[in-house]
Amino acid sequence: MTTRSVRRAPLVALAVVGALALGGCGSLQPGTASVVGGTKISRSDVNELSDAQCAGIAAAAKSQQSQTQETPRKLVVQQSLSILMDTELSLQYAESEGVSPRPEQVAAAASSTEAFIKTLPEKYHSFMTDFVERWAAGRDVMIQIGEQATGQKADANNAQDLLNAGMQKREPWLKKVDIETDPRYGPAGIGWPGGADPLVSKAVSPFAKSAGKAQPDPAWVSALPAGQKCG
Repeated sequence: MTTRSVRRAPLVALAVVGALALGGCGSLQPGTASVVGGTKISRSDVNELSDAQCAGIAAAAKSQQSQTQETPRKLVVQQSLSILMDTELSLQYAESEGVSPRPEQVAAAASSTEAFIKTLPEKYHSFMTDFVERWAAGRDVMIQIGEQATGQKADANNAQDLLNAGMQKREPWLKKVDIETDPRYGPAGIGWPGGADPLVSKAVSPFAKSAGKAQPDPAWVSALPAGQKCG
């Protein structure tokens, strides 16, 4: 499979925490955060998504539209890599099942994020627009697989349940996928950053799902250097 950088996709409030510890990179090529099923996810994409999330958190706090607390940047970074990996895996699995994204549904999901993207500094707009489109595509194919598994048709009330059903359906396939993640992201299990499992994690941001960790003590987060926290 051709190695390529993942650039693309998400929704409304924002993410999670601390600087990345230096570590070995195993057999990964320089600049690679993870390789999933032969597809490269670059560190530059992870950093760009993390920076955009931090900018969104700061914008929400400044406008007082959110009570989002300061968050260690390390968790934001792990979360960003998790959603990039999860999206790529969903698209790969869907392709193996003969399921393709539906342009109409993808466009509708992507359009719901336009207002949020506009709150970000302009330098993030192009990246986030592409990211949101890919994220929406990954979400749509998993909902379709959930529809097939349950015999239900997706609507506003059951879309999340069907997405979860699609993720459950993906699980046996996922165990066979070759995943290698840079140690600096704290991979665990099959390679999820920080041990995150998209199947059980709780969505807390437009872009990602939490790394499954409890919210760090606000006083501890507040004491972190400015470059190690968002918000």
